[in-house]
This record gives sequence, C-alpha cells and structure tokens, in this order.
Amino acid sequence: MSAALHLAVRLVHVLGMAALVGGSAATWYALRIDLPRSLRLATRFEWLFWASLGLMVVTGVGNLGTLGPPAPATRWGTVLTVKLVVVLAVGLGSAVRSLAVGRLRGRGADAATRASLRRLYAATAWSLVLLVALAEVLAHG
Repeated sequence: MSAALHLAVRLVHVLGMAALVGGSAATWYALRIDLPRSLRLATRFEWLFWASLGLMVVTGVGNLGTLGPPAPATRWGTVLTVKLVVVLAVGLGSAVRSLAVGRLRGRGADAATRASLRRLYAATAWSLVLLVALAEVLAHG
C-alpha cells in the first residue's frame, strides 16, 4: 500500500472512531438530560453508528494488512486479540441497543426505558474509550 493511501486509511479510521465515540457520548448525554427529541436522535445515530463501525472494521483490516499478521504470543498480538474481543463485545452490545431503539421508535419511552437506554449508550461510549486506549497501546506501545 502506498504511503498516501495508508495515511488516508488511517485518517478514515481515526475519523470513524471520533464519530463513534462522540456520537455515543452525545446520545448518552441527550438521554441523560432528557431532551424531548432524544429518541429521534438515538434512532438517527444508530444509522451513523453501524456505518462507522463497518468503516472501522474495513479500515482496521487495511491497517493490519499493512503491518502484517502479528504473532499471537507477542505483547502486540495479545493486545490486538484483546482489542478484537472488545470490538466483538461492542458489536453484540450495540445490536441489543439498536434493537431496543428500533422497538421504541415512534412509541416514546417511559422513564425506566430511558434509563435503560442511557445505560446502554454509556456502556457503548465507555467501551469505545477502552478501544481507543487499546489502539493507543498498539500504535505506540
């Protein structure tokens, strides 16, 4: 991969993560302060979330292809394995969150349901922050 293309792939990867973390945190905050249209915001964010997550996977594979496959027994390989497990957990947890938002779309939600959604978005945001920390370790040791 050329240096310019590699830089572009990394840029898309970083911007995608910014959209994921920022959007998750903003939706969590909107639900927390009980904005009147927070469920509509959550519904719209779900589309952005899944598109960004797909981009993250594709560009992550591109980045890994540039670096070559790590040996699982190395420290770097172990951190990458942990990161991939967290990515899988974020994906599974986000599927639950997306289904919950989809079921509530157009119906509104009571206080208990909003509290559950807040917890789901908080878990998403903090899991993504963990992924950023793991990415930092992978990039800079």
